[in-house]
Amino acid sequence: MAVTNDDIMNELRAVKQQHVWKRAENVAKHFDVSLGTVKSWKRRGLITGYKHDKIVIYDVLVIERDLFQVEN
Repeated sequence: MAVTNDDIMNELRAVKQQHVWKRAENVAKHFDVSLGTVKSWKRRGLITGYKHDKIVIYDVLVIERDLFQVEN
């Protein structure tokens, strides 16, 4: 079974969209909510932040899937 270029490109698109990392300010802009709302989600355990160097980043696609039940 041969693999076509289209197969490879589809796989690359799927892998590329597995994670979209953003800082809290950008998460708030992405979802059109306040920064306080993002911090509230984190305090309540609805979203998880990951420490990268000295900043905390969030995976927007995981938030969409878990918090808003959006399918990828």
